Amino acid sequence: MIDDDPARIPLTASRISSGQASVQRAFDRAIAKIFLWAFPAWIRPNHLTVIRFALIPVVLILLYLELRWWAFGTFIAAICTDFIDGAMARTRDQITVLGTYGDPIADKLLVAAVLAWVGYEYLVVQIILAFVVLELVLSAIGVTILLRTGVARSSNVFGKVKMVLQSVALALFLIAGILDLNTLETISLYMLWIALALAFVSGAKQIYDLFTRRPDPA
Repeated sequence: MIDDDPARIPLTASRISSGQASVQRAFDRAIAKIFLWAFPAWIRPNHLTVIRFALIPVVLILLYLELRWWAFGTFIAAICTDFIDGAMARTRDQITVLGTYGDPIADKLLVAAVLAWVGYEYLVVQIILAFVVLELVLSAIGVTILLRTGVARSSNVFGKVKMVLQSVALALFLIAGILDLNTLETISLYMLWIALALAFVSGAKQIYDLFTRRPDPA
């Protein structure tokens, strides 16, 4: 099955600050008002995650065929499913184990795939390798947290900003390649370095939270 029954999942969300929670709720309400009305109740967040997985090879094929505007549009559509499925899961109370870990894996694969192409074309292999290694470490941290505490790892504010920066930078890289704009390419590269720094900060915070979190009282 694509989706699990949320009520049957022994999953506890990791705590986030009240400020971050307020921002998250405001974001979710905005997404719900703008987009979720178009999605009937039978469409679940994990359906959108599966669509994002499916769009990854489509983006690569379009890039290979040098249909860059189509690749750009498909990449943007895939990124949009990331923001929509998260808001849908939270506002419709459809958070599942599959979605909790499938969603970030889809994000990692999508970003890594486009980064790989950008790295090949723009010689930024160092960034690609750094991101891939870091994302693997973060995934291992998430599994460790679940096995040790039964708490699902939540993305912190640094991770969320990192994802936005990655997405914008990669979109700009695609446009720079289409329009042959070296300045835009340079801006995108700087954005990727900033995103990389935020990724390390996000990972450090998650490690700190893992080893300083106290078990909930029985």
